[in-house]
Amino acid sequence: MSGLSDAGDVVTGGLWAAAVEPAHGPRADMPHGSDCLNCGAALTGSYCANCGQPAHVHRTLGAIWHDLLHSVLHFDGKLWRTLPELALRPGQLTRRYIHGERAKFVSPFALFLFSALLMYAVYSIFGHHGGSSQAKAQESAQSLQKQVAKLDDRIASTEADLQQPDLSASRRVTLQQRLTEARDNRQELAAASAIAADVGKSSANADPGGRSMLEQIETNKEFVAYRLKANAYKFSWALILISTPMLWLLFAWRRDYGLYDHATFVTYSISFMSLLFSLWMIASWIGLATGVITLALMLYALWHMYVDMRGAYQLSRTGALLRLPLLYGIAAVSAGMFYALVTAMS
Repeated sequence: MSGLSDAGDVVTGGLWAAAVEPAHGPRADMPHGSDCLNCGAALTGSYCANCGQPAHVHRTLGAIWHDLLHSVLHFDGKLWRTLPELALRPGQLTRRYIHGERAKFVSPFALFLFSALLMYAVYSIFGHHGGSSQAKAQESAQSLQKQVAKLDDRIASTEADLQQPDLSASRRVTLQQRLTEARDNRQELAAASAIAADVGKSSANADPGGRSMLEQIETNKEFVAYRLKANAYKFSWALILISTPMLWLLFAWRRDYGLYDHATFVTYSISFMSLLFSLWMIASWIGLATGVITLALMLYALWHMYVDMRGAYQLSRTGALLRLPLLYGIAAVSAGMFYALVTAMS
């Protein structure tokens, strides 16, 4: 029977592991009454009563993927219990976690790390919508040409007004000034349009490396954006340190809440906003992030802040509404300080 059990495990995921390490087999089965391989305590069931390690220790490639998903995404059920609460009842989630219901949910900092990693990955994949450098140059040239055409119409209209015989002296001076400004603007825009058109049509301005000036500029922009993005992910934890003291000031009169409670609220809230931003980027990439949908997501984020604060701190509707602008201000100031930090580190 042992051979049939081992063969079944090989078929279901341990074929490669058994082929590479046939002497070890895909799984080590520890019968009841033996000792735990981790801590040495006597086993009385499927799990060790002392350290919690399973009695059956798998050694297959499938087990590696299971451990990865379990560690990163908490596929043991915690994630699927946490996300609905975070999206619909965030204040209750924060209060329940603070009051001790912690085995049911993903911890705030673990969820924060997961959401930050997801947002970084989503931004890296879906955060760029631009086309080639030549296409951007052609779009710029077309836009500039439209502005030149508008200035041509304005110049023609002003010249026609100047031909009127009954113009007053002051009116004529005003029209002459407008005509001079319009001609100067047209000259500048026409030159810029010609440069953009030349870059878009040819590589005459290529450097020895074969890149055009526009491509060099775009490369520099992408490098700066990459540095900002990398540092934003690297120092994302600073958002918690920046926001928590400000939130404490907002509820300094509430002695029943400490810094740990405020940090839990802040961490869950930032995690949700990161997940919502990732969703918006994906929707924008596939063309679904219209103005109406973007507005709906912004209003949903505002509603989430209200429900989160009201539920976590057990406020009345009026109390939560009065503090909502202050909470929004804290979020804006924290984001500004975080951006300044990331910029300084780039």
